[in-house]
Amino acid sequence: MPAASHDASPLDEPSTTARPVGTSPEGDRPSGAGGVPGATADDGDDEGRAAYLAQVMAEIDAEVARRRASGDLPAGLERQLDELFLEFSPMSARGTDRLREQLAVVDAGAFVDIAVPVASNKAVGSVAKRLIRSAISWYVGFIVHQVVKFGWSVSRLFHLVVDEVEELSTQVAALGVPELPEGLAATVSSGTSWWADEAVAALSGVTGRVLVADCGDGSLVRRLVEAGVDAYGIDPSEGALEGALAEGLDVREGSVLDHLGVVGAEGLAGIVLDGTVQWLRSHDRLRLADLVADRLAVGGALVLHSAAPEGWERSVGPVVADLAPGRPVHAETWEHLLASRHVVVRALRRSAPPARLERLPADQPGAAVVNAAVDALEAMQPAAGDYVVVAAREQ
Repeated sequence: MPAASHDASPLDEPSTTARPVGTSPEGDRPSGAGGVPGATADDGDDEGRAAYLAQVMAEIDAEVARRRASGDLPAGLERQLDELFLEFSPMSARGTDRLREQLAVVDAGAFVDIAVPVASNKAVGSVAKRLIRSAISWYVGFIVHQVVKFGWSVSRLFHLVVDEVEELSTQVAALGVPELPEGLAATVSSGTSWWADEAVAALSGVTGRVLVADCGDGSLVRRLVEAGVDAYGIDPSEGALEGALAEGLDVREGSVLDHLGVVGAEGLAGIVLDGTVQWLRSHDRLRLADLVADRLAVGGALVLHSAAPEGWERSVGPVVADLAPGRPVHAETWEHLLASRHVVVRALRRSAPPARLERLPADQPGAAVVNAAVDALEAMQPAAGDYVVVAAREQ
């Protein structure tokens, strides 16, 4: 509750006109360039400028002291100006420091000053103000006490909230994962993969739009379109889409989570998941399962391709394996996540295991050395390959 301005009181006489800062007491002569004999404002003398600034600041302080003593500046005006500065000044802090900066405004506003100024240029004015303040001080104090109590309770609550936000921000920052460098992951060419026939067979005959996530060069989108499917694709890498765009295919840049977030409920007849969906974070994987279950129409088909976790690191290389936000999961995990959302797995296919190299009989000369080398070569191959899940939404 800002203090009442003394200047607005009809009991006061107009105060003496204050002389402008930076002029002599006579009011007709500048105090000099810097107030220093021989110094000018543009003489390039750093010491002269410093002296000039010091004298100006001293004159400002003297003027404020004079006006404060004369009653021109009410007791609460300076505090009120400080509060206004905190409230309307631009915030220069970043992150959670901005919360602390705004919290200072809340703390300042939680205090209500009931010490109404009684200074006046007239003796009768000062007496009248004291009488009025004494007459209503008990009533106003009773109300103000409750207001201040409520204000400090709210301020304390905000402090607790800001403390919690800062702690959560620290924890989230610690969990941050570097983004995969653009173009590091191999461009997807799903149309020529071993599971492409499974996808085309599962989606042929559906009526409605079919989304191919991480479509890469658009080869699977092209095969689906050739089979009479209304298919389109998205991919997070704009460079990977150049070939598909040159062919005139309906492809666009974007992530599967962002895109499904704007698709209407039951807006897709089919979805193909491949590429970066394999290494989503745990919470993003759950969100993806929720979106798929909601965006698929009843009876719609889902085709999900993923590397098996056992051999994934060797198949993508060390940099992707280290920087990827998550790891692929087993087919059984996807089956569990989808079934709980009424998307039931109809078929599961796995890629053929790598051919096993023959070993030399143990009685052959040098068999131990050759067989050890064969074992090392097989250890470098992906252990379990990849798999594809075909599912449908039941309800």
